[in-house]
Amino acid sequence: MPPTRTPSGKSASFRLGLSTEAMLGSLPTGQGTRTAVAVPSDRELLDAVHRLEPQQQECVTLRFLQGLPVAQTAKIMGRTVSAIKRLQYRAVRTLARMVDGIASAEAAPQL
Repeated sequence: MPPTRTPSGKSASFRLGLSTEAMLGSLPTGQGTRTAVAVPSDRELLDAVHRLEPQQQECVTLRFLQGLPVAQTAKIMGRTVSAIKRLQYRAVRTLARMVDGIASAEAAPQL
C-alpha cells in the first residue's frame, strides 16, 4: 500500500524542519505579552544543549541550529537516517525535561 499523501503531495510522515531563527521569529514579542508558562531564554536553551551528550549536541546543532535535513545530518555524523531520528528524539525529550526543570524552578515561590 503506498504511503498516505498530503494535499501538497508530501508523504504523511513528512516533518518540517525549522531553524532556530525561524522558530524564535514566530514567537510573540512586545510589551504586555503574557504567557501561562515560563519560557526559557535563548541562553537557557543553549546552556541546556551544552549539557546534552556529545552525539545529541551535534545532532541538535546540525538539525535545529544549522537547519540541516535528517539525511544530510546522517551523512555528516556517519549514521543512518533512522539512527539520527532516534538520536534527535532522545535529545529533544532530554531538552524538554531540562527546560521543564528551568520553568519549574522559576515558577517556584520564593521563601
